[in-house]
Amino acid sequence: MLTLYGNKQSASCLKVDYVLHILNVPFEYKQLDFQKDLKTEWYLKIHPVGKVPAIDDNGFVMFESGAIVDYLCEKQKSALVPHDLKARALMRQWIAFVDIQIYPAVGKVAFNRVFAPMMKMPVNEANIEAGLKELDRYLPIIEKQLSTHKYFAGAEMTLADVVLLASLAYTDMAKIDLLKYKAISAWRARMQAQEWYKKVHTV
Repeated sequence: MLTLYGNKQSASCLKVDYVLHILNVPFEYKQLDFQKDLKTEWYLKIHPVGKVPAIDDNGFVMFESGAIVDYLCEKQKSALVPHDLKARALMRQWIAFVDIQIYPAVGKVAFNRVFAPMMKMPVNEANIEAGLKELDRYLPIIEKQLSTHKYFAGAEMTLADVVLLASLAYTDMAKIDLLKYKAISAWRARMQAQEWYKKVHTV
């Protein structure tokens, strides 16, 4: 059976968790403690940087969430990765946009508003301001895309939707206002209504 090494507070782990549930792949979730487990000798053999997620698929070990979800989709021949060259290219374009622009910006705000106080670490207000400014610049681009497409990369749900959904996971806790983006909010509500989403968030 496949093993997912992760932590429920990680958006990158959520990405893999979502895909495993969408694909109905049986797996065991091994919840790792950020402070105690990630730098241990046994885990560094799985992930040399000591981060999550990582998987062990019956002896085939991988790390980096983007590579993991690509592998899972290709192994299952999932429609989450389009067969058409141009559709697949557009999907990867939007995944790159989220990975480079959205995920780091949300992270700046979420870390300082949610996780730093939990870990009793200093809050960097400048990083919060920078993250919010970046989101004000980049979220309207996603809003425009979702205003004219049912799903993020086109008419069908793809891996781009999963990546975006996971990247926005902590916006509510971080008090990042998405309600002003009507298309994003409607798309997100549809995604959150799916059974695979409910299963991930009720385990």
